[in-house]
Amino acid sequence: MENKEELKQMIEESVKSAVSKSLMKNTLRNNFLKILAYIGILAALFFMYQSLKPKTPEAIEPVEDHDVTLENNGIFGFTVADFEEPILGEATRQQLLIVDEQEVSVATTISDAGLFNWSIFAKVKNETIYGTGVYTIDLTKIKKSDISLNEDTYTVTIHVPYPELHLVNFDPSKTKIGDTEKGWLAFGDIKLTPEQTKAFEEEAVEKLTVALNGQDCFEKAARFTKLTAYELYQPIINTVSPAYKVEIIVDPKS
Repeated sequence: MENKEELKQMIEESVKSAVSKSLMKNTLRNNFLKILAYIGILAALFFMYQSLKPKTPEAIEPVEDHDVTLENNGIFGFTVADFEEPILGEATRQQLLIVDEQEVSVATTISDAGLFNWSIFAKVKNETIYGTGVYTIDLTKIKKSDISLNEDTYTVTIHVPYPELHLVNFDPSKTKIGDTEKGWLAFGDIKLTPEQTKAFEEEAVEKLTVALNGQDCFEKAARFTKLTAYELYQPIINTVSPAYKVEIIVDPKS
């Protein structure tokens, strides 16, 4: 009888032990799965954070004596003084900047009054003359007050002077000669003396200058001034900091 009780007790203890081990195993497995789930969630959140956080600007070479630590942290800290010297210094290298060249044509005439200045001996020839105007700006007119800095948009603004018509070139080789109108007693073609040729060329330059001083020509030159000045100064700005861009404002015509 005692043996049966001992056997029964052993069986009960064995069953309890097996159940306990099974429950422990399930608990460990559940805890392990939970840990893996937490790790997966943390990894997803980390990668999401990395993709959304602002990128730090690349380190740049600062101007001499400038704070490289601030720049590498994305806080550039430049002042307008950092840009003034290289901008204003460009005037020592080239005083005048050619911003535009335009070709124009003008209809004109040359005449020969003929014998006794009578119309019956007169001869008139129609011609079209061609020339080129060169527009420039004077870089020495740019002062410190013409340079400003916007640290929020990383923009350097430069006011440049309105373009001027600097040079007018008359090109006789492009002249188009029309028919000669003659009085009924006029014969032959018009022949100019050296003095008359010189006077004609001077008059041609005057007429071309009037055409090149037209409003349309200056408006076009002003547009090219903005582009040409940008191409000149943006590389200069980059030598100070490639993070900044230049904005060119052409002052009104005085």
